[in-house]
Amino acid sequence: FRPSRHRCPSAPRSAVVVPARAAARLGPMPPKSEAVQKIEELDFGAIVVSTTTSVVKKRPVTVSLWVLGLLLAAFANGFSVGDGAREMYGLTLQEAEEVDRNELAKAVGIMRRAEEVYYNSKGWWSCDARCQKNKDKFEFAQAEVRRVQQKRDMIMTEARRQVGIWSVFGVKEVRASFWTAWQSGKDFAARWTMMDAFMLMMPGGREETFLSAMFKLILQYAANLTMGLIGAFFFFIYNVYTLVVSYGEPALSGLAFFLLVCVAGVATVGTYLLAVYGTIAGGGLFLVKQALKQAALEEGGQRQRRQVTGGYVHYGGGRVGGARTHFD
Repeated sequence: FRPSRHRCPSAPRSAVVVPARAAARLGPMPPKSEAVQKIEELDFGAIVVSTTTSVVKKRPVTVSLWVLGLLLAAFANGFSVGDGAREMYGLTLQEAEEVDRNELAKAVGIMRRAEEVYYNSKGWWSCDARCQKNKDKFEFAQAEVRRVQQKRDMIMTEARRQVGIWSVFGVKEVRASFWTAWQSGKDFAARWTMMDAFMLMMPGGREETFLSAMFKLILQYAANLTMGLIGAFFFFIYNVYTLVVSYGEPALSGLAFFLLVCVAGVATVGTYLLAVYGTIAGGGLFLVKQALKQAALEEGGQRQRRQVTGGYVHYGGGRVGGARTHFD
């Protein structure tokens, strides 16, 4: 065969000619795995609603107590007292504050000075006659501090018994004790999370991306917050017991108040922790879905580039003008 002089118009130089086998490879994307489809189909809001509905139907008594605790924590302020009881409470409280400000402050100062003298006079492993004398003075100062504290506490007990634990004064003191314990639990979580962050930044550990490190730190904070708030709650319960005893409530009345405070405290702490874990779960699910979408887009782009590269890319050849020789 000889080459013909006929010229056939060529395709534009930007055209890409792909053979049939390469075009067949440019088919539809492969189906997603079952696990990926399940994650993408998850609806966090629907899960929360269905779980809440199921718990309400299966445990109505528990849910009722939970709601009662939240209502008590939000709206319970105690019973008002008469003018006479209020006045007596204020006068007795002023007397206790006077003892605390004068006698107790003076006794504590003497005890601290005696402790410093005793500490400076004792040796590493022994205590001579002079040291023993200073030790006796320090122990006497300690006993004086305890005596003044007991005097102050007796005056406070007398003032509290004028109004009772169910009064606005008793409930206010219980609320102050709860929020003090609450703050101590959050401070505990913050301190330990800071230590975890330092440990995470130390060299020698496994290299992680910024998002994975932050998510791990958030989970660690949630765990620390759980431990801190649970420990603070038990400390608060002990304080409530001491307050009930200090206010001089009868056994049944004090027990009823104590149980209601326990229900309100459990409901408040539990609701807060559920909200924290729900927020973390929802945010984590959103990040996982976004990561899966991004991975799918990147995989699709890489697949198309591999398929186009594997086919024949043919531009118009021959002389300038776009004509090519074909054979008879």
